[in-house]
Formats: sequence, structure tokens, C-alpha cells
Amino acid sequence: MSNIVVPKKTRRIKGKKVGGGRGKEVDFLSTDGRERYYWVEVSVSPNLRLPGGADNSRRRIIYDAAQKFADEKIEWLRSNFGIKNITKWFIYSPRLFTFFAEKSEEEKHFCKSLRKRKIEPISFGKVLKEVFEELNYMGYDTPRQYLFLLKKFGYKTDRI
Repeated sequence: MSNIVVPKKTRRIKGKKVGGGRGKEVDFLSTDGRERYYWVEVSVSPNLRLPGGADNSRRRIIYDAAQKFADEKIEWLRSNFGIKNITKWFIYSPRLFTFFAEKSEEEKHFCKSLRKRKIEPISFGKVLKEVFEELNYMGYDTPRQYLFLLKKFGYKTDRI
């Protein structure tokens, strides 16, 4: 399932109801059919805006990624779907780290920080490469047709 809306909790502040509405969203929820669920959040943007210098951006990237898996969402998934065992995956853009002098070290630090929070970081480049390599001529939606044409005309995945 994709784009699962987690309703906001309504609460009272000074006698007035606040909150409610659409709330947050779970990007993808999948299962292997054996009581194991996979919660996937995706944060990939072609136009990155990370103000505040390298140190502030480093903390912000890790904080924002962890917030995608908010406790409120976990509680809602468990109570509404009866889920006990959730594996969390975060798909990120490797471009997040291009503004750091030591790109590979920053990416390693980011991945290590997420793993400490029991979130598995997955590079979008890796996802795209795996999808690209498995494409064939079968009928697809427009994005996959486009990728198939790139493959057919010799685009190499080492550029991803």
C-alpha cells in the first residue's frame, strides 16, 4: 500500500480543539505474507536546499530522516493493522552529500546514525540501478517505459 494517511490526533488547548485533519503519511507499507512488514519512507529530491552550513545540515538530514518514522505513525500502524514486526527502510538521495567536502564519510556517518535508530538506509542510486537492470520490454507505466528506452539505447548504470 502506498500513501497511507495517518490522521492527526485532536486535542484541547485552552478549551479549543486543535489538530485533526489529514495528518502525516506513510509512503509505503508492504508485507512478505508471514507477519513481517516493511515500512518504506522515500526522500529523494533533484533540488536540495540545505541551509545553515555543513554541521547544521548534517544534523538536519539525520533528524528529518528519523522523523519520517514518528512514534505516532508506528502506534497508528500497529493499532489499525495489527502489525507487530516492522522493518523500517529509508530511501535517500546520495546527492544529499554532494555539498560536503568528504562526501563518502558523510554518507557513512548518515547511514550509521540511521542504523542506530533501527532504520535501514538505502541509496536511491542502488534502487534505480536494480530496477534498471531488471527492465525488459513488457508493458509499463510511463516512467518505466522511459527507463527501458534509456536501457535499450545503451545508457549505462555507472552514471547513476
